[in-house]
Amino acid sequence: MGNETAKPKMTAGVFIKKAIFYVIGFFFIAVGIIISKKSGTGISPVSCVPYALELIWGIELGAGSRLIYAICIILQFIILRKFKISIILQFVATFILGYFVTFCNLFVKLPDPANYGIQLVYLVISFFVIAIGVALYVMPGFPPNPPEGLATAISQVSNGKLTFGNAKIIVDTTMVIISAALSLIFLGGLKSVREGTILAAIIIGKIVGVIMKKYRAKAVAWMNK
Repeated sequence: MGNETAKPKMTAGVFIKKAIFYVIGFFFIAVGIIISKKSGTGISPVSCVPYALELIWGIELGAGSRLIYAICIILQFIILRKFKISIILQFVATFILGYFVTFCNLFVKLPDPANYGIQLVYLVISFFVIAIGVALYVMPGFPPNPPEGLATAISQVSNGKLTFGNAKIIVDTTMVIISAALSLIFLGGLKSVREGTILAAIIIGKIVGVIMKKYRAKAVAWMNK
């Protein structure tokens, strides 16, 4: 009876296809982060604290991302008060994305935007690139990016009072506040948080929702073949 309801084991072929989606997704996110950085109009909420560290202390964006995401993982253990392998595995996501950001920061070269209109074009392009990356890495069901893992942990301990979406807003808002505070204290202005940061928080999730609704079923079916 138990064998009838047990989940089938993941074959090597299925794992490889899911891993490809997962890794390519993080690569797209990294490229999108660098495009948004180049726009000069602000960077996504989950990257704005690492960006502040880069502007203030010269900590490279990828290294700063690894540091902040590691803190998000530690906070999950503190909030949940128990050891979970699924949380430890988020270090995989941390290092993949962090090193992709470092790579793209060094090697993805874009011309400086000539005016504010071009800056906005860069920003909009970054929204779509990041959204595609998020959709790709989420589809396989592998460990989430630590900020999303932290939002999940907050939602779990709220006993149903907070949905994942509301918990994600709390995490993103906290990141923005920390980044803004660091920028005001050490740079004398909101240089790490701008209009693009706010727009990213509002728009990227909506684009991800459209992509997931249209393509998730087909992608998951292909991965599980």
